[in-house]
Amino acid sequence: MANSEPLLPGGGRKAKHTKASMLYGADEYLELLAKKYEEFDELATLLQAAPDAAHVDNDAAKSAARKDGGGAMLQLDVDDNKRSKRTQRAIPTPNIPDPMPPELAFLFAKITPEQKMYMWNIYTLIFVAECLTVVLYWAMMRYGEALGVSFSMATTIYGFIMVPLCIQNIYILHDVVHGATFPPYEWQNYITHPLADFFSLPWMDVIMEHNRHHNSTFDLLNHGEFGWDPANWLYTLQEW
Repeated sequence: MANSEPLLPGGGRKAKHTKASMLYGADEYLELLAKKYEEFDELATLLQAAPDAAHVDNDAAKSAARKDGGGAMLQLDVDDNKRSKRTQRAIPTPNIPDPMPPELAFLFAKITPEQKMYMWNIYTLIFVAECLTVVLYWAMMRYGEALGVSFSMATTIYGFIMVPLCIQNIYILHDVVHGATFPPYEWQNYITHPLADFFSLPWMDVIMEHNRHHNSTFDLLNHGEFGWDPANWLYTLQEW
């Protein structure tokens, strides 16, 4: 049976976050999210335009979203009948079972603040592990010869550890983009892409680009169905 309890157990009196504290509690994190949505109201507007907007931080995001819609860049490109101008398809809606089977309820449950913090903790752990793996590779190259560790062996060990870490990095990066957009601590904004590519993008640029992509392209066979998709250039050869 699905367990609706948060990944991090609560219980007891919650500690109040102070300037001297190193850790956020769930209540303080909720306050941070509300402030972030007010600061980045364009993102709040994008999230509210998504078909699964009800599963986002609806209260904070809805109140921060622009009442005027924010212009074409933040809206779905539809006609007067709320259909795609390109395919005439109606805006897709989530196919939520009704009544909800108990064993599927967790798939449609909103992510709790504790779970958001847990996701960022795991992502941070993976980033630290990647950095330590680089240090390990250097150590094997520097001191390995005296211990009988050849270049090929060192590289094999490094790749065996680093490849799955990088794969998990991408998976969890995508999870936090959608489920835990804002990290609990500002410095976590800077650990998302140093090991992902030769060029790094600011975290907010990645969030805005990716959410605009999902709002424009619900079906990967129809890119840009509901407006401009910033990821179109990735699929040019596929659709050529």
